[in-house]
Amino acid sequence: MKYSIITPTYNREDLIARAIQSILAQTHEDFELIIVDDASTDNTIQVVESFLYDKRIKLIKSEVNGGVNKARNIGLDAISDQSEAVTFLDSDDEFDPDALENMLAEMNLHKEINYFRFGVKYEDGKYANDLSHVGVIGGFDYYIKNLFTIGEWVCTFRRNIIDNGFKYSTEVKAFEIIPYITLARQEDVFFSDKVVRKYYTGHESISNQKFSKEKLANTIKGYEIILDTNSDIKNISPKIFSVLNHTLANLYMLEGKKGKGLKLTGKAFLANPFDLRLMRNLINFIIK
Repeated sequence: MKYSIITPTYNREDLIARAIQSILAQTHEDFELIIVDDASTDNTIQVVESFLYDKRIKLIKSEVNGGVNKARNIGLDAISDQSEAVTFLDSDDEFDPDALENMLAEMNLHKEINYFRFGVKYEDGKYANDLSHVGVIGGFDYYIKNLFTIGEWVCTFRRNIIDNGFKYSTEVKAFEIIPYITLARQEDVFFSDKVVRKYYTGHESISNQKFSKEKLANTIKGYEIILDTNSDIKNISPKIFSVLNHTLANLYMLEGKKGKGLKLTGKAFLANPFDLRLMRNLINFIIK
């Protein structure tokens, strides 16, 4: 089975070689690595080009920095016609040598499943994902009820999910949760016990940036999209609905929009009166 690995990258000259080498070391050799450079301004392209002697590696150069989600979508549009499975590797992480082999073995055991999640460990060996989900085949309700406990996983799709139009949201930076919520409406997900990726932290990325004005606005937009496009969350899990509204309310207050924040705090309280985030939001309403 041919596997497509998509790696978006931006200014990773000092890290991307490690990610590429981890793919070249795979025990399963029938793959293509699609690297989408998001208009890097350092020597990332030159580093990638040094690996292009291996014809399984493709480099796509974007002229304008469009963000990681756009880069992922460019990669999805470029997968080979022969590819039967698709996954993603961040350019600052690495796959274990048997990652593709283990993922394909799991897919062969569960032929009825199109959407898989595989385990991740931090560089210190600790799990980045919640092991309580291992072995579960979860539908939309399960995904929503566990929205904030799932953790970091490697998502892998059979080709038909891509052919059916799966794409990442380009309205916001990161926030992969948005298309994954949509996908959960269409496909059950299997949580595997196989660990396939090493997750490195401590460098510059969307997920660990300080809460700048730009990141605040992006985070607000992400939560707005989730709530605006998933009105049934309240019926599935009042608790999750409350968390989402309390979180967005607090973000509004941080932005100085107290009226909006107080309104959403009231909505969250009605859904779950016992959520202690109520006190945080009321305090922020008073002092900010």
